[in-house]
Amino acid sequence: MNQKCYITTAIPYANAAPHIGTAMDYLYGDILLRYQLLRGNDAKMSIGTDEHGIKVQQKAETNGKTPQQFVDDLQPEFNKMRAALDMNFGVDITDATKPLVEQDFNEQNIISVRTSDSEHVRLVQDIWRRLDEAGVIYKSRYEGWYCTGCEAYYTETETHDNNYICPIHNKPYEKLSEENYYLKVSAFTDRIRNFIKDAVVPEFRGKELLEMIKDGARDVSISRPSDKLSWGVPVPGDESQVMYVWIDALSNYITALGYPDDDWHSDFWPANVEIVGKDILRFHAIIWPAMLMALGLELPKKLMVHGFINVDGVKMSKSIGNVVSPLAIIDDYGVDAFRYYFVAHVPTFEDGDFTWEKFENAYNGELANDLGNLVARVAAMIRKYFDGNLAVVDETNELNDAAETLLGDYKVSMDGLDLNSALNAITKYVHELNQYIEQSAPWKVNKIEDEAERMQRQVEIFSTLVNGLLLVAKYVSPFMPNTAYVIHDTFSHDEIPAETPIMFPKKYLHTAEPTHK
Repeated sequence: MNQKCYITTAIPYANAAPHIGTAMDYLYGDILLRYQLLRGNDAKMSIGTDEHGIKVQQKAETNGKTPQQFVDDLQPEFNKMRAALDMNFGVDITDATKPLVEQDFNEQNIISVRTSDSEHVRLVQDIWRRLDEAGVIYKSRYEGWYCTGCEAYYTETETHDNNYICPIHNKPYEKLSEENYYLKVSAFTDRIRNFIKDAVVPEFRGKELLEMIKDGARDVSISRPSDKLSWGVPVPGDESQVMYVWIDALSNYITALGYPDDDWHSDFWPANVEIVGKDILRFHAIIWPAMLMALGLELPKKLMVHGFINVDGVKMSKSIGNVVSPLAIIDDYGVDAFRYYFVAHVPTFEDGDFTWEKFENAYNGELANDLGNLVARVAAMIRKYFDGNLAVVDETNELNDAAETLLGDYKVSMDGLDLNSALNAITKYVHELNQYIEQSAPWKVNKIEDEAERMQRQVEIFSTLVNGLLLVAKYVSPFMPNTAYVIHDTFSHDEIPAETPIMFPKKYLHTAEPTHK
C-alpha cells in the first residue's frame, strides 16, 4: 500500500561553506528518502539553511556585507554540495532550490527552505501568533548564560560543570541580562518525557535528555532585543524584539509543507523521521515538541540522532586546519565512494572517524576489490562461457538462504534507522558472492566433457551470480545509486554490454601503493 512519508534534515547555519558534518544529514536523509521511494511510498524530504542569528550577522559584518548578501553568496556552495552528493530531488536542483512559493511540491522529492525566504518569514510570524493565542508565550527578564556559537541558552549548572567555557566552541559563555519573550515549555514536561521515550533513536540519547529534565523542562527565552540582534524575524506586534533563531529554524519543517496556511500539505505530517546531530537534540526533543503541542499538531514519529565526524580522532576545526571538504573526496573518488565510506565506516548513532588511509583502504579494498572486481569477473566469464548471452539465466539462486538473511537484516536495520548495519548486510552478501565464485569454480566446470552436464552447471552458477548481483543493485541503490545503476544495466538485459566500466579504478592519492614482488 502506497504511504505518505516525510523526512526532515536539520538545517545548517549559513555562516560558512558546508563541511562533512553538513553532508551527513543530507546523506542520511537522501538514503532514507530513496529507501521509501524504493518501497513505492510517496516520500518527501525537507532541507534548507538556517540564515538568521548573531553568528551570521557577525560573519557578514566581518566580510563587509549585509547579512542577506552574505547568505545569498553562500547558497551556491550549499547547492554545489547537494548536487555533488547526488541527492534525489526528482527535478533539476535549480527548480528544487527556488524560493518556497515557486517550488513544485508535487513534482519534487526534496523541498528546500531558506529561513530568510519571505514566504518562510510570513509563515513563521503566523506560527508565533498562534503560539501567542494558545497562551504559551509571555514576557520576562532573562538572566543567565548564552553561547553565540550554539545559539543556545544554558543553565548555571551546565555552565559551571563546563567551567563556564563551551566545550563545543571552546569559548566562554556570555552572561546576558535582557527582557525577552518566553515559551511555556514547562507546561508540557510530562508529554515531552513520553515523546523522548518513544521517539529518540538511539535510546541512550533519550536517557541523557531525560536526565537533563528530571526536575522538569524549563521555560525558554524565544526572542532577543532587536538592538542586540537585528538579523532575524521580527516578533509580530513588537518590533523591539527578534525571534530566537531556533523558533525560526525549527519551524522550517512545517513551513516546508506550507503550514499554517489552510491548504498546507497536512497529509505528510507528522514527520516519519527527523534527522539531527547529537549537539542539537535538546532543541528538537524539548522545544520543538512543546511548540507542536501548543499548535495542536502531532509530534514526529522518530528523532534519528547521529554523532560527529572526527578527522584522525580529532574534532574538525578550522583553527587546527583539519577540516575536510566533501568535494575534495567526491571529486577524486566519486560520489558513491563518499556515500559508501560515511555509512559503512561510520556507526550511525556514534561518532565516526575519517582518515585518508582508512578511506583509501575501504575504496581500494571493499569497493574496487570486493564489489568492482566481482562485477567485472562475472561479466567477463559470461562473455567467455556464454558469448555474453544472458538469456540462459533462470531463477536459480543457490545462495537463497544468504539472500533471505540479507533481506531480513536489511529491512530490520533500515526500519530501525541503523543505516550502517543495513549497508553492512549488503557487503556481507557481496562477500558471499565472491566466496561462491571460488567454491563453484566455473573455470573447472568448463572442463567437464559432457556438454549437457557442463551447460546445466554453468547455468546454475551464473544464474546464482546474476540474480545475486541484481539483488545487490536493488538494495544498495539508496546508498550508492550510480553503482546500482551500473550493476543493473550490466546484468538486466539480454546480453552483457560489450564493455563493462571499471566501477572503482584503484587510486593511491594519499597512501602508498602496495608493491608486489
